[in-house]
Amino acid sequence: MKIIIAFILIGIVSCSNSKDLELQKASETIDYVYFQRWIAGVRGGGSGVNFHVNLKAPLEKDVILEKVQFESYEASFVKISETSYVAYLKTNGNQNDMVLDSNPEKEYGNKAPDVTLKPNEANLFFTKNREEFVKNIQNVKEKPMLAYPSVKPKN
Repeated sequence: MKIIIAFILIGIVSCSNSKDLELQKASETIDYVYFQRWIAGVRGGGSGVNFHVNLKAPLEKDVILEKVQFESYEASFVKISETSYVAYLKTNGNQNDMVLDSNPEKEYGNKAPDVTLKPNEANLFFTKNREEFVKNIQNVKEKPMLAYPSVKPKN
């Protein structure tokens, strides 16, 4: 009986250690992270935040960078290259079709995550073999806002 309990405990400990090891591997590949706000140059054109993650090396084949939680927004990543990802977060600024409702499900834009984050803090979500890993990033750098022009300039 003691041997069986010992094997169970070893299994539990090794599973939690392997999860920590996978998160550490994924975290070590992160080179830099930044975000950049943008606003359309026309009324009602929208606004948002582009959240960028750049890696030192490509992720392992079975590791996927899924999504980010930043401020009160959450969005999936789009793979730009083997080492570059971006998530496009829509914000409520400069919108004509906002719905203000006490029920967050009826609100315009992204759903607010269940986690309260500090300013310039983000959670990155990775998956490996359908198991989710969360990496908290603090002091995310902000690049200057992009203010898109309202009309194309004439020649």
